[in-house]
Amino acid sequence: MLFLTLLMLVALCRSASAQTEDDRAREFLQRFDEQATQLMYNYSLASWAYNTDISQENSDKVSEQGAIWGDFYGKMSAESEGFKLDQIKDREIKLQLISLQDKGSGVLTEDKQAHLVKVMNEMSTIYSTATVCLPDDPFNCQTLEPGLEDVMFNSRDYYERLHVWEGWRQQVGKRMRPLYEDYVDLKNEAAKLNGFEDYGAYWRYNYETIEEEAPYHYTREELMQDVRKIYKQILPLYKELHAYVRAKLMEVYPGHIHPQGPLPAHLLGDMWGRFWTNLYPLSTPYPDRPDIDVTKTMVEQGWPEEQFFKEAEKFFMSVGLYKMFDNFWTNSMFTKPEDKRVVCHPTAWDMSNREDFRIKMCTKITMDDFLVVHHEMGHNQYQMAYRNLTYLLRDGANEGFHEAVGEIMSLSAATPAHLQSLGLLPPDFLYDKETEINFLLKQALAIVATLPFTYQLEEWRWQVFANNIPKDKWMKTWWDMKREMVGVVEPVPRDETYCDPPALFHVAGDYSFIRYFTRTIYQFQFQKALCDAAGHVGDLSTCDITNSTEAGTKLRNMLELGRSQSWTRALETISGHTRMDAQPLLDYFDKLHVWLQEENKKHGRTLGWNPSIDPFSNNGIKVRISLIAAMGDNAYPWNDNELFLFKANIAYAVRQYYLLKKNMNITLTSNDVQTYDETPRISFYIVVKNPAAANQFFPREDVEAAIRLYRGRINDAFQLSDSTLEFVGVPPTLAPPTEQPVEVWLVVFGVVMGIVVLAGVYLVISGIRERKNRAPSPFLKRQRPISRRSVQTF
Repeated sequence: MLFLTLLMLVALCRSASAQTEDDRAREFLQRFDEQATQLMYNYSLASWAYNTDISQENSDKVSEQGAIWGDFYGKMSAESEGFKLDQIKDREIKLQLISLQDKGSGVLTEDKQAHLVKVMNEMSTIYSTATVCLPDDPFNCQTLEPGLEDVMFNSRDYYERLHVWEGWRQQVGKRMRPLYEDYVDLKNEAAKLNGFEDYGAYWRYNYETIEEEAPYHYTREELMQDVRKIYKQILPLYKELHAYVRAKLMEVYPGHIHPQGPLPAHLLGDMWGRFWTNLYPLSTPYPDRPDIDVTKTMVEQGWPEEQFFKEAEKFFMSVGLYKMFDNFWTNSMFTKPEDKRVVCHPTAWDMSNREDFRIKMCTKITMDDFLVVHHEMGHNQYQMAYRNLTYLLRDGANEGFHEAVGEIMSLSAATPAHLQSLGLLPPDFLYDKETEINFLLKQALAIVATLPFTYQLEEWRWQVFANNIPKDKWMKTWWDMKREMVGVVEPVPRDETYCDPPALFHVAGDYSFIRYFTRTIYQFQFQKALCDAAGHVGDLSTCDITNSTEAGTKLRNMLELGRSQSWTRALETISGHTRMDAQPLLDYFDKLHVWLQEENKKHGRTLGWNPSIDPFSNNGIKVRISLIAAMGDNAYPWNDNELFLFKANIAYAVRQYYLLKKNMNITLTSNDVQTYDETPRISFYIVVKNPAAANQFFPREDVEAAIRLYRGRINDAFQLSDSTLEFVGVPPTLAPPTEQPVEVWLVVFGVVMGIVVLAGVYLVISGIRERKNRAPSPFLKRQRPISRRSVQTF
């Protein structure tokens, strides 16, 4: 009896101990929530001030508030480690403690944290303030928005687009190169100190669940597997779209695109080739049908920017979601101010105090921005739905969910039926089969085209963080992957001084990017579920959930969960599934896929692309250098200094060739000589840009002629010969490279030797004649001519 009593007491003590651990953790998290809410609100205010008024003063305030937040979070994170996770029974408490025990970049030493903040601020400033001067007006220098984006949206001039595309990467990517290298190193170090293999694994952890049950358990390795699998699933549709777009671009830019080649990156509608929406006017299948891009109508009707936001709010309220708080309208930035430098990239802000939600956007009167407004307000709706949760649970189920919520609203807002209800399409608008194909193609240019772009970008970053791509191969690997996976090619050569990825806002801003891939899959799973709830009958592409409170209720139930449940459970709440599924997306575009197959087959278009084809290789000359063969153990190292000298010699040769042979005085420097496809065995290709012609190249034949004319000078500069410094395919020299001064003693010596040789020849001929006269030969002997081995140039 005594023994049983002791057992019961032990059991009760254990139960009380476990309960006490939950209670202690709950009290700790409540204390954290109160302080975190206020401190993050202070930081958000400082960050908002900087993003809407870029100045050193505001940058300093961000750093100051960031330091306060980092110090607080670091202390609370350290205190949270005192709780034993295996003794925590409440799932929400355990989720919060797991989140808080991740110190993020706060795990770095103070000096490294400070350096990382400095690096991030500098990259943000470069991105937001960089300008490129327009080719026809060197004094008209434009920032990205709206100036450069207007060129990329509207220009049909191949070289104007190229000038802006290349200029942006020189002014942003090149300047960020050393910063981005530091960023990668510091973020990787922080990730490893937090227990992850690298920073890519740290990002992917956002999708990992703590669930033990099989349907809800998910790992970051599964994310990589699922993304790669879905990429292969959508590839047939993408290849059909790619082939169709290539054919249309060939009509607009004749002579610049190969019918079996990748697409030049600067021709794809925006600065990055991320969304192809702006190619719709060039590629409309049935241009005689009424235009479903209502930009022109919006302008004609005089829509102000704020009306975009009012219409988006009406849409959300019609399905039973939230009216925007009054302070949204006073605190948000809807247009670009004329008297301040701002970060224009559209973003939705949760200021972290449960009552302040904003949008920052340099809105333009276009249909595209109309849809972007719905997307950004979708973020706000999600933030408002979970605002009553504790700080650590106020987030999306995963990062892709947050993006998907905005996108499902854009799907409904883009339908012709919805646009007609807003008076943007005429009452007699007819949605026939041809108009349907027009609509689906426009949607595909924004949705399907971006999936390979997104996957390739993030796969590159995953490999960079995993140290699978060395720093001296970043750009080569980036464009190799872009050619292979996306069918897009760099329009001009790149070298390792460039850093093209952070020329995109999300990369420079330290955002995981795979969210834009997963969101695209989720959004169609969400859309199908909501359209079923709304009782929609017909193709998924025609569904508009406006005024369906049934659909809104289903969505709100999922939004209110925030991060309190695993994303697999949240997905099940709305769709009945626990995994990503590409089938709803493929069903949405099924009619377009069939039409593209028929259209491409009818015109004999090639599907896919040859990644070795590019726009500049016709002008490229391959160079091979053999220092060891020339000098043996005395060979000097080939480095950046030698390459600079080589480029300078080529620039000199081309300048002199044009001056002497064409009577043209051109300005040309080593910066205009570009190299690509470098190998460690010292081989590379060169092209020479014409600085007076907006990124056009000097013809290969002119560069070849210049090299042949000054071949000796180039060889001498490197103590090499034609056989150890090869210009592959370039014939022998046109003329001696230089006229060497002749010494007097050499002249005298030559005269003397000439007399001796002539005398010898005279004596030999005289002897032969004498022998012939005495004994003539009975037959003539044929002598084989002596051949001289010539020096071959390659």
